[in-house]
Amino acid sequence: MPTARKIIFSSYVVPTRIDTMEEESISKTSFLGATGTDTLSKTLGGKGSVTIHATQWGDGWVSFSHQGAYWEDQSDVWELVGETWSGELSITSAVKLTDDTSTTCAFVYIKNTGTSVNAEVSLNDTGGNYFIIIPPGGSVHLRGDGTTLECNKVYVRGASGSSTTTIEYIIAKAA
Repeated sequence: MPTARKIIFSSYVVPTRIDTMEEESISKTSFLGATGTDTLSKTLGGKGSVTIHATQWGDGWVSFSHQGAYWEDQSDVWELVGETWSGELSITSAVKLTDDTSTTCAFVYIKNTGTSVNAEVSLNDTGGNYFIIIPPGGSVHLRGDGTTLECNKVYVRGASGSSTTTIEYIIAKAA
C-alpha cells in the first residue's frame, strides 16, 4: 500500500503604497514595512503542508491530468500522442469538481485562468452561496479540516452563472 501524499503550499504579499506626486501624471511605488514606514522589513504570508490520501478517486482530482488521457496514448519520450489537454476546465454554470460523496476534503486550489470573467466558488452545493470570488489571473487555496468540508460540495461557476471562464484546480481528499 502506498504511503500518504503531501501537498506543500505557500502564499505571500509585498505591501506597497502608490504615492501621487505634485504633478498628477507622476507616481511612485513605496514598499511598506511592518510599522508603515517606507522601509521594507519582510513580506506577509506563510507556508503550509497537508497530508492527503495516498489514492484519490481518479485522475479528475487535478485538472492537469485529463480523465481521457491513458498511458497507452503516451510515446516513449512521454509526449502525448493524439489529442492534447491544456489543463484548463471551461465553466459557465455550476460545475461540481468531484463526485466523491463519502470523503472529506483536505485541500482545494482553484486558479481562474480566464482573462475577463470572475470565477465564483461555493462550498455548500450548487444552490448555495458563491461567497468566494476569484478575479481573472487570481487563485485561492483552502485547507480543509478533514471533518466537515466534503469534496462533493465544491462548486465553481463563471460570474453569476451566466458568463464563461476557465480554471485550473486541485481537490484532494483527506488522509
